[in-house]
Amino acid sequence: MVMAVEALKEIREAEEEARKQVEEAKEEAAEMMREAEAELKKLEAEASEEMEKRAKEIAEEYAKEGEDEGEAILREAKEEAEKLRAIAESRLENAVDAVLVRILGLKVK
Repeated sequence: MVMAVEALKEIREAEEEARKQVEEAKEEAAEMMREAEAELKKLEAEASEEMEKRAKEIAEEYAKEGEDEGEAILREAKEEAEKLRAIAESRLENAVDAVLVRILGLKVK
């Protein structure tokens, strides 16, 4: 009988030890989950920050390209305007002469 009591006592102790180990394993798993969630949030924040940074770089790149293109178009427009002005100025004297002849009947040169 003493052996039976002793065996039961050992079984209870083993069960108690197993319960403690299961509880510790649960706590450890919960801690691992908390750490994994914290790491995931950190990685999400870093990824979001990286995406915003990359989007800003792309926007700046396209803005610079647009600015350069705008400057090139403006230069071309100014050059074309200068050409048109030179043509108009070269024809101005002939136009004035034609007006004088038609309206005033004057002969020029």
